[in-house]
Order: sequence, then C-alpha cells, then structure tokens
Amino acid sequence: MPIEELQIVAATRSIRIVLIDSHPIALLGLNTLLTSNHEFEIVASLNSENQMVETIKSTQPDIILMDFHLPGVKGVQLVHDVQVAGGNTAKIVIYTASLSKTETCDLIRTGVKGILLKEMPISLIRQCLRQVHAGGEWLERRAMRSAFEQILRRESELQAISAQLSPREINLATLIATGHNNKSAARELRISEGSARVYLNRIYSKLHISNRLQLALLFKDKGLV
Repeated sequence: MPIEELQIVAATRSIRIVLIDSHPIALLGLNTLLTSNHEFEIVASLNSENQMVETIKSTQPDIILMDFHLPGVKGVQLVHDVQVAGGNTAKIVIYTASLSKTETCDLIRTGVKGILLKEMPISLIRQCLRQVHAGGEWLERRAMRSAFEQILRRESELQAISAQLSPREINLATLIATGHNNKSAARELRISEGSARVYLNRIYSKLHISNRLQLALLFKDKGLV
C-alpha cells in the first residue's frame, strides 16, 4: 500500500474506547454520544471491576473513559489497576460527578490524562477525547485550581511538620495516621516494634498531642493524609 494511503488510513482510524461506569444510563448515554459518528469506537462497556483487567488487555483501547467511584473499589487503586491492564499505554480520562481536592491531587500524581466532571457540557467530552488521543491533556479548571490549592497547602504544612520531626518520624507518623498499628508500621519501616513505640512517643511530645487519634486528626486537618 502506498505511503499516502497508509497515512489516510491512520488519520481516519477510529479512537478505540473502553467505558467504565456503574450507572447503566451513563454508559448508554456515552455510547450514544460517541458512536453518533465514526470518530470513536466503543470496544467495551463495563459497569463494575469484574472482568475489567481481562477486557482491557484483550481490547487494547486507545482511551479508557471511566468513573472514579465504583462501588466497593478505592478510586486510586482502580486507576492503578486500569493502568496496569492497559500496559501503561492506554490513556485514562476520568469522568465523574465529583472529586475532592485530595482525590484530584492523587489522580494527577497517577498520571491520568483527562478529568471531566459530569456537570460539564457534553460537547466537551468529544473535545477532551480528541485532545488526549492527540497527546495532550484535559484537566477541568475548577478541579485543577482546587488541587493546586491543596498541593500548596500540603507542602506548606509538610514544611512546618518537617521543622519539628525527622524524616523517619514523619514516615512513622503518616503510617500511624492512616491506620497502621505499631507492629505494621514497624514492619513497613523495617524497625523493631519497640523502636516504633519510642519514635511515636517522641512524635507525640514534639507535636504536643497524646495519642494516635489526635495524630490522625492533626494530619488529616493539615491535608497530609
């Protein structure tokens, strides 16, 4: 086939998409919207994480358009699973009703290429998918603004905590604040449980608190967990 014909075929190839959303009406609406012309091809529609990995591996989509909140699945872990299933080549676009500042920060860190809120005009969905497929990014301004505010606040609070605690104490405090007990935190840090207890008492003293609940509330309030 001549080079010119190959270029035409490449240019007209449909953008292959896997949809993931727990609401059937959302899946139906997206299917209807995106298949109204030949620009997009829906290769699979999933309403749960069941068979998700196998489906993504077998269909090899260009883009995975997915809700961030599936029943019983933590959002960031879901995104990670999708990335692995897509061989880290399929581009992920989040399409969801709401995102907290922390969730937005976490999504940006995972490397998602697009964030769309369901309240936005549906015409923007096609624009977003085109831009992401072409190698760009699409991050909703309001979500981004909130995320950057959260990042700046977190960095500021972390600097303040870093002035009081050593790096190891910060790591231990973060583990305790996220629900680890002394034994599991010690295992994560590869120290003895006795050493973890000593470090923890030192952390309480430096931060002027007296227990792990106060530590968890302090770190959550400062956006550190």
